[in-house]
Amino acid sequence: MRSVPGAVVSPSASSAVYVLEEGVALVRSDARAVADPAALSATTRLPLAAGSTAALDDSSIIVNEEWERHSVGRSVRVWLGDGTRRTLRVAAVMRTGTGGNGVYVTSANAPRAPVDRVDVALADGADAGAVAAGLRAAVDAAGGQVSSRDEWVAATRPETGGTTRAGLFLVLGIALLYTGISLVNTMVMATSDRVRELAALRLTGATGRQVLRLVGAESLTVVAVGALLGLVVAALNLAGMWGALRLLSVRTAIELPWAELGVVTASCAVLAVAASVAPAGLALRRRAVELAGVRE
Repeated sequence: MRSVPGAVVSPSASSAVYVLEEGVALVRSDARAVADPAALSATTRLPLAAGSTAALDDSSIIVNEEWERHSVGRSVRVWLGDGTRRTLRVAAVMRTGTGGNGVYVTSANAPRAPVDRVDVALADGADAGAVAAGLRAAVDAAGGQVSSRDEWVAATRPETGGTTRAGLFLVLGIALLYTGISLVNTMVMATSDRVRELAALRLTGATGRQVLRLVGAESLTVVAVGALLGLVVAALNLAGMWGALRLLSVRTAIELPWAELGVVTASCAVLAVAASVAPAGLALRRRAVELAGVRE
């Protein structure tokens, strides 16, 4: 792949580094061993808090802020993946939250680790289509696979297991069931307490259908206000999480499940209208019967 014109190639291998912290805890960190630090700088944007990727060499290491010793230029004693003990200089420090306390070393510090990933970036002025075609041809000849960034993220990101997902749906279903029961109970009690008001509307000349439409409109207004307040609360929570992730150098977009939110809101609207209109209709009918008996 290095022979593909316009491609900047950075092969790397998975390894591990162990460090003794506080004199008692041997902490393992997943490591990525790179063959060329300059190519790493060109193909990977590390969330650095201090130092430079270009300073990485065979006698140095890139750590993150969760390490006990994470000052640039400071020496740390580590055990490499094969058990070799080394003293390496901190070349750069990544921000907290980069995942798994990951570190970067050169291939010299992971000599027997096989290359399992090759990051590729476009050189200045290179044609993306021509580079992609050249890479696919080179990789196909070697029996490998070329993935775009989005494809690689989709294939390697952690996913929720089936059992965990089923448990989440079960908890969510129970929560929605009790929410529906609470909503119906509240609307029924609120309508029952307004029987005199509804009867007064009938006495002022409003028809039964007009009163029921008014009750239904009030119920829909309550649901709309509740949904709006729920969106505001959710937006504030998501904004806080988004800000916290930004501090950890994780750039992400906020996405809301509008279809699911619409279904839940519509279900609440149906329940609210039914739970208010039905008792209102029964109350008006009962009141009408009582008035008819008094007149007789």
